[in-house]
Amino acid sequence: MGLHHTRKPRLKTLTALGFALALGLSAPAFAEAPASSAGTAIAIMQATSALQSGDCASALKPLNLLWHDPYLEQNDPELAAQFRFQLVACTADTQGLPAALALSVENMARAKDISAYDLHVFLQLASQQPLAAAATLEAALTRFPDQVPKLTDTTVVGVLLQIHDSQPATTQSLLNHLEETRWQIHTVTGRPLMGYLRLQALRAAVKAGDTVHAELYRADLKTDSLFYIVSQGDGTISDAALASDPIGPVLLREIEDVKAVITADPADLMALSYLMGLEKMNGQDALALTQLNGILALVDQYGIDKFGGQHVYPDLLAERGALYANVGRFNDAGKAFEDGATRLGAGKANDVLVAYMKFLVDNGREKEALALEGRIDIAALDGGQAATVLATEACAMGYAGDTATFARFIGLLNGRDLLQVKPYLCAGNSDAAAKALISAISNPSMRDDVIFDLQNDLPPIVLGDRDEVFVTALEALKGRADVQAAAKANNIIVRKWTVRMN
Repeated sequence: MGLHHTRKPRLKTLTALGFALALGLSAPAFAEAPASSAGTAIAIMQATSALQSGDCASALKPLNLLWHDPYLEQNDPELAAQFRFQLVACTADTQGLPAALALSVENMARAKDISAYDLHVFLQLASQQPLAAAATLEAALTRFPDQVPKLTDTTVVGVLLQIHDSQPATTQSLLNHLEETRWQIHTVTGRPLMGYLRLQALRAAVKAGDTVHAELYRADLKTDSLFYIVSQGDGTISDAALASDPIGPVLLREIEDVKAVITADPADLMALSYLMGLEKMNGQDALALTQLNGILALVDQYGIDKFGGQHVYPDLLAERGALYANVGRFNDAGKAFEDGATRLGAGKANDVLVAYMKFLVDNGREKEALALEGRIDIAALDGGQAATVLATEACAMGYAGDTATFARFIGLLNGRDLLQVKPYLCAGNSDAAAKALISAISNPSMRDDVIFDLQNDLPPIVLGDRDEVFVTALEALKGRADVQAAAKANNIIVRKWTVRMN
């Protein structure tokens, strides 16, 4: 239950080629210099040849000649700017970030477009200077407002993630300015992150009485199915008397956007993982399974090293088992989970095994589920995974009627109210489940998760006769008068949606 959190990326020094790739640029193609400047033509040829071969050291001399070349600046200012970019990047590669930053300051002063600022922000982030990077980004938004949409994801998102927790006022100011200038993230898999940041910014704008920016955030959130639903369930930023917009067309548009990315690059596993979540939300589990099996067959054929986003590969293997279960192919689900664990190997299959354990409990096979614990590398689990294992084991004990062990596991989940709800229902204790859910409803840190879980969406897919009893109990729990009263008291709006969220 609840939403996933995005990890902050680690920024590091890149080679000159890495800078170009990260910023969406490349070495300039060969271009002829003005006929009146033989020196310019020779420098261009030398610099281009060295850059195309990845030899920054050899490129430094001709790039320095081109740095202040009046002929190049006058006759092709765009090419001149590209070569200045390359000199900054090669300086970082050969002499370090401090030297590159000093050169980049002059490059910004001479800039006729926003790309010089984009590069400088990147260098500051790589130098662990997030506040300075934020100031540079703000300067770019002010100087080149019409060019803001060209800012790269690497710089904008990098700044926002680095300062989000420690500098909320600066973050809000930047987000406001980005909304005014209509910047949109370019990488489709980055949309959920921007949806989350916009949701938080909407709350801050409403709290500050900033109606102008609040409306801008609302407009953008209407294009994000997940966070639009959360925003519409939050009574502090949404009016219960106003009907929400239909979410189906938004979800379909998101699905088609991600499909286009995968069609262009079938090796993008991050996009595939995003697509799986969207299609499951849209009730397209069978289609998602077919697509996932197709890409995993390509992984088998070419090797995982040929694919991007390899860190989500374990999640995709776990997802395959879950999708088989969702379409009622329970035997194939078990085989898929076992195959995924085999592919990853001992000690590396936690994601698959934890998902497998949850499936077995839901499928009425708690003894098999508990037997999996010995194959899970408990020490390698993060806090969320460890709590999920505890909740799953507690649920198994609840079904088995082992009250003593159940009580011990529930005690270990103390403070994780939302995770206690399912085990209590597994044990048949709807009053305790309601108490845990009401406690979660009153917890500000769980607000988004609770809003999402309380919505009146399509019922969960049933994984067996016993699971059908559980799903019925869960729907009854959400409709209890005390739970609904708690939701109302905490300004949570429960709306009806034609998608599946759990």
